[in-house]
Amino acid sequence: MVSLLTRRNRRTPIGIDIGAGGVRAIQMVRSSDRYTVATVAATEWQSNGADRDRELSGRIRRCLRQGDFSGRNTTAGLEPPAVEFHALELPPAVLAGEDANAVQVVRWEVGRLTTQSSDAIETRHWVLPPTKIPAPNAIGVVARRDVIEARLKSCTRAGLVCMSVDVGAVALARFGAALRTWSGEEVWGVLDIGYGEARLVMCVGDIPVLVRRAGPGGHTWTECIAESLQLSAKAAEIQKCEHGIALVGRGVRVASGDAPRSEVSGILFSALRSELKYLASEVKRSYEYVLSCYPGRQVSDLVLVGGGATMQGLPEFMSDSLGIGVRRASDCLSDTGCRLLYEPADDVHPLEVLAQATGLAMGV
Repeated sequence: MVSLLTRRNRRTPIGIDIGAGGVRAIQMVRSSDRYTVATVAATEWQSNGADRDRELSGRIRRCLRQGDFSGRNTTAGLEPPAVEFHALELPPAVLAGEDANAVQVVRWEVGRLTTQSSDAIETRHWVLPPTKIPAPNAIGVVARRDVIEARLKSCTRAGLVCMSVDVGAVALARFGAALRTWSGEEVWGVLDIGYGEARLVMCVGDIPVLVRRAGPGGHTWTECIAESLQLSAKAAEIQKCEHGIALVGRGVRVASGDAPRSEVSGILFSALRSELKYLASEVKRSYEYVLSCYPGRQVSDLVLVGGGATMQGLPEFMSDSLGIGVRRASDCLSDTGCRLLYEPADDVHPLEVLAQATGLAMGV
């Protein structure tokens, strides 16, 4: 039977991002290709990985109680080291979907590149944009089956129906693609600065073409500050969050407030100088690699997400180092072509921290 009535506005599944520092959840209302954030929630943790895994379903439940979520459908994400990405060069018949054994071909190709047992993994792939020079034409994804099953069980025990388990990097690319209209000639990136590491997703148009680790995350930055200034980790985190960084002697004032506040920001920049320069160099190298694979494309913006993206002065430092536009995700919400509407009631849930959960919710 063909329905003559359709719901133009509908709630998305709940996107659940389970990271090293906590659980983030978001649900949106979708209207055509536009998304309005309906409710968000987040919980943080300090426990080790083993304790976290045992308590995960309870933590998910407690997180969801904080928001007015509708229904039980959810999409959960997977992160490295449970997920690997491999550049592939597949036969044209596989790319065109004409090979009946395409799944087996991809599995065999990925199997040559991973150290995981073929019986213990799931594999998927996506096709990359065409290019006239020799370069990979697909990205293969390897995910540990036991981690997928554990994620499904955690959601089930939390009273949810997990409709899919998605890859975090793909969710980030999907999120970034909703912030503005990217042409197929633009090379842009999403830099996710999380608790444990900084991950970079480079895209051509709306297709992710490179996924890699770009350096350590915010926890390492806090440790650097603590060691350099002889502070406790807690005090170092407070200083990092309150003052951020300032580029000393470069004429760039990035920390608001009076002179003493700016002086503290300069001291913190000195403590983080080597880490930040390494991060910028890795991002620059990635842009150069993608441009070498897709010559003639246009360099475009870098979008910052993750908890580390909220540090004052970071967009200015990265822009100054890379010579391109660098913006936090929340700064893109007013842009023409942005398909995401988010009006937070407070500063507790910045969009940068919810980026992956948002991309997960968009995936179904």
